[in-house]
Amino acid sequence: MQAQFYYRGVVVDETRMALPGAMVCTYPDTICVVSGNEGTFEIRRRTPAVRIEVSYLGYETRVFEPDVFETPDHYHIVLRPSAEYLEEVLITEERVSRDVFQPVTVVGSELFEAESAGNFSAALSRLPGLSNISMGVGIGKPVIRGLYSNRVVVTDHGLKQESHQWGTDHGLELDQFRPGAVEVVKGPASLQYGSDGLGGVLRVRPDPIADRNSLYGSFKLLGKSNNKHLGSAVNFGISGTSFFASANYSRQVYSDYRVPAEGFVYNTFELPLFNNRLKNTAGREEAWSATAGYRSEKNLIRFSFSEYNLEGGIFSGAFGIPLSYTLQDDGDDRNIDFPKQEVVHRKVVGEYRHFFSPEKMLEIIAGYQFNRRKEFSFPEFHAIPGRNPNERLALALDLQTLSLSGVFRNADHYSLGFQGQYQNNQIDGFDYFLPPFEVYRLGVFGLRELQLSKDWRLKAGMRLDYGHNDHPEAGRYVWTPGGQIIDSLVSSAESTHFFNFSASLASLFRPSGRDDLDFSISLGKTFRIPYPVETSANGVHHGTFRHEQGQAGLKSEHGYQLDLALRYYRNRLFANLTPFFNYFHNYIYLRPAAAFSPLPDAGQLYRFEQHNAIFYGFELEIEYAFNANLKLYNAIEAVWNYNTVTQLSLPFTPPVSIFSSLTWGKIDPSDWLRLSFDVSHRFVFAQNNVDRNELTTPSYQIVGMGMEMKFPTVMAGTRLLFRAHNLLDEFYLDHLSRYRQLGIPEQGRNFTIQLIVPFRSRL
Repeated sequence: MQAQFYYRGVVVDETRMALPGAMVCTYPDTICVVSGNEGTFEIRRRTPAVRIEVSYLGYETRVFEPDVFETPDHYHIVLRPSAEYLEEVLITEERVSRDVFQPVTVVGSELFEAESAGNFSAALSRLPGLSNISMGVGIGKPVIRGLYSNRVVVTDHGLKQESHQWGTDHGLELDQFRPGAVEVVKGPASLQYGSDGLGGVLRVRPDPIADRNSLYGSFKLLGKSNNKHLGSAVNFGISGTSFFASANYSRQVYSDYRVPAEGFVYNTFELPLFNNRLKNTAGREEAWSATAGYRSEKNLIRFSFSEYNLEGGIFSGAFGIPLSYTLQDDGDDRNIDFPKQEVVHRKVVGEYRHFFSPEKMLEIIAGYQFNRRKEFSFPEFHAIPGRNPNERLALALDLQTLSLSGVFRNADHYSLGFQGQYQNNQIDGFDYFLPPFEVYRLGVFGLRELQLSKDWRLKAGMRLDYGHNDHPEAGRYVWTPGGQIIDSLVSSAESTHFFNFSASLASLFRPSGRDDLDFSISLGKTFRIPYPVETSANGVHHGTFRHEQGQAGLKSEHGYQLDLALRYYRNRLFANLTPFFNYFHNYIYLRPAAAFSPLPDAGQLYRFEQHNAIFYGFELEIEYAFNANLKLYNAIEAVWNYNTVTQLSLPFTPPVSIFSSLTWGKIDPSDWLRLSFDVSHRFVFAQNNVDRNELTTPSYQIVGMGMEMKFPTVMAGTRLLFRAHNLLDEFYLDHLSRYRQLGIPEQGRNFTIQLIVPFRSRL
């Protein structure tokens, strides 16, 4: 399923009374709807609208061009009688922050439902330019154009998600059943979010606010064959005249997953996989959230609470050299044994908006986040004398984050804003990886937009930032099994200050009379402050199967980034080409070293290093509709990089891939059943452009199929979805999988079934 563009809202008169029956049309490829009894409307398009027209008998027809750089979540359109001038469009719901100058791609819940992936990030990897660093099926981290971890920002309810995102085995701690819409921005985003915004942004929109005096919700059931996955979710929203609320709950359980292999090789040892299952990869996931708020013509107040819990087994190959008997089937493939990880993420967000006028708005967001990560292991694997053999807590990381941000927007003219953040991280456990630390961040920014001519629009902005990292000296000794000290793991004390600026300049060109063509160009100067893990880590991080070592004194990264976009859409054809070029000064990355860890059976040592680097590539999307029922979609994504010092590629770079899908949909004449079928194919090229001491990965191709049955007259449109992943049970290695270095392939054939029962009601 490719990206969709959503246009939702309500049409009212100047007294705020609903106008049912208003005609709302979007162009090109004219798509029109009639507003409902409450004046509400929703339009879904496969291409962005360049013009929206709203008409109602006796009222002025309103024609306006939606902003390509941002897509409001909700249009509140006020029409006046035809004898008077029509009031400007007033946006009273979620507004996308003007943080970047690239067009925003919006994907709805349909993508997550159709993909039925193992995690939030894996579902988004269907989009061109996005990949997924995975560890098994339940843990994934987004990659945008080869950049990941602290270079990709994820926001939820307007708050930057803060966990231990630097770890490639650390997921997003987001409930993939919850998002109604996610905005994907590929390209620099430092202007709005400061450090960490080099690669792009994933913005999870808040729960939609129900129409006044109404109730909505849905119930979902999910099953998967490969790992006996069972999932369920329920969500609802309710609204009175001014007050509103919503809630979500989901739970998933899954067993050890099956791979099309009978063994693997780790540290030169050949080991079996009994019953083709990867032992101790079972897991449990539970998430809930609640939102309550108040809205009026001039104000919006919203409070949100959420909690995410994950318990996941880690394949025992991550801890020393596993013995054959430890990999044997224990008769319970849902059992979560040691080693394992437990994650809890809690978040509280408060949001206030005041509309001074239809054009001027002030927004304040405050938030608190608590992330607790625990890794459980065996102290005997680390030769730690004097430890209780029953103690299993190897590493605990408790991260607390306080955030405050504000922005004032004057429609399309200018925006001024600030952000502040404080973080405190504490550690525990018998093992050592990084010290306790504190992080301070403060930034201010401004944006300005100009209409140079009828065809040209220009945006420019600048941001100033201050950052401070602080931590004491910490570490531990390394012992032999006999208790003799042979080495030490030490992180030196650090107290560093950083001051940086970022700037952007972008332009959009849309030729007069050509609604089917536009071109945009964006130039950005970005930065990233080193995170404490990059300067102070020194230990084995078992989730990633390696000893990671930081480097004190790292400098800030500085990026110079060029993004282009050429879009064409007419009648049956849609094409989108987005090339990019990035030059990074003092790029920080984790590199395989030509040395081994002093820790027993820890294998190769990985060090954080800093060099200049170049990233370049493109995404190309082409969709052609043969008729109203049949359409073909193709996407090519490519990213290459180059280390100017080593003259080699950087590690963990996604390979080039081509994705194709053919979709057929038919509406029954009686309209009681709507059917759609799709078949997809992805070819991934071999990744031979690797860093020194990094493994290459061969090419592969996988085939998938899906079917959806929708019953419009059952509840509010009950849907039944079937999908087959890796239909041919292909043996393939994912270059970005944490199990790649163990020689373990990805999940084998997997059938999924999902039932979705929505409901709506007036109060």
